[in-house]
Amino acid sequence: MIRWILFFALLFPFEAAAQGDLMDNPTALEHVEKGLFYIYNTESEQAEEYIKQTEKLMPQHPVGPMMKALNINWSENPIEADTEDFRKLIGHLQISLDRTKTYLKNDSENMEAIFFAMAIHSWLAQFYDEDGQTFKALSAAKKAYQYMKIGFEMLDQSPEFYFSTGLYNYYRVQYPESNPIYKPFLWFFRDGNKELGLSQLDHASEKAIFTRAEASMYLAHIYLRYEEEPAKAVKYSRDLVERFPDNTFFKINYTEALLAAAKYTTAYPITQKLLQEEKPFYRMSGEVFTAIHYEKHLANLTMAKTWYQKSLESGEDLGARADNKKSLAYAGLARIAAARQQVDEARSYYRTAMKLAQYDGVKNEARRYLRNN
Repeated sequence: MIRWILFFALLFPFEAAAQGDLMDNPTALEHVEKGLFYIYNTESEQAEEYIKQTEKLMPQHPVGPMMKALNINWSENPIEADTEDFRKLIGHLQISLDRTKTYLKNDSENMEAIFFAMAIHSWLAQFYDEDGQTFKALSAAKKAYQYMKIGFEMLDQSPEFYFSTGLYNYYRVQYPESNPIYKPFLWFFRDGNKELGLSQLDHASEKAIFTRAEASMYLAHIYLRYEEEPAKAVKYSRDLVERFPDNTFFKINYTEALLAAAKYTTAYPITQKLLQEEKPFYRMSGEVFTAIHYEKHLANLTMAKTWYQKSLESGEDLGARADNKKSLAYAGLARIAAARQQVDEARSYYRTAMKLAQYDGVKNEARRYLRNN
């Protein structure tokens, strides 16, 4: 889950509490803002220049290594846990955490250090969860929560707080619904409210300055993956593509939302460009989307099956970060088999799709078919 907190921690406009804080240094803050644009636009070399300048100005501050980690994450996205880049990312996070602890040791109420601690522990919780390390994920989440609670009571001070609070309110309910294994361990966290969370996130996407992009990203994700309202996902994902035109990952999310909303004509040219990408994950995504175009727009099941199978061949050597796209492909093959009255084959494909699926849409589709056939 939690790249959002990173952006929040890096650019949160709170009052500076001590000398050496980022908000005490307008030049460093300007470098951070420009660097983050290039990070999100996946222009890693340009981002690195601003990171270097930030480090020169603030060599003991956690912001520099945090930005290095974020730069690796976006330039290599989706990043796998067994890679050298991932190990470098974790190394930068550890340096940032060590610097954060020094700040907190000197001043336990330093707001910048509190937010960096929240960011780092949240990101570690995400990594542990994706790797199936449940107890480590919960431990890191509890540490993040201790710092996150500060923002719950400060909504009237800044629209930026609507972002972190809104996301917490939504996922506090949704995450255990989608991942029941966590339910017995969540008594520690206060209750959430999904409708309130969505409203708060929308407020942040319109009124916030620094967290607007992250609010749009997660609203698009939520409406596509959990709420099954793709038209709303299109709205928010389009905003990201317009703001960060070189971010291919944002283009992939936008295209998937367009296809789910049956906007096939708009999605098609983006899909064709994805087929030309160098990264296997990006090409695989284009192949899945091409299959969906043939299946749902052109009703050409033969070509659709060919492209679904091609996407799975392309993704064969990709790691767990590609599982969601693989689940879309297996669900597509299942629908084709079902349309051809090949019930056993459809059931097999749906079981695989449900095993790989990370979100509710494919899981619910598979459950409905398996329950009735």
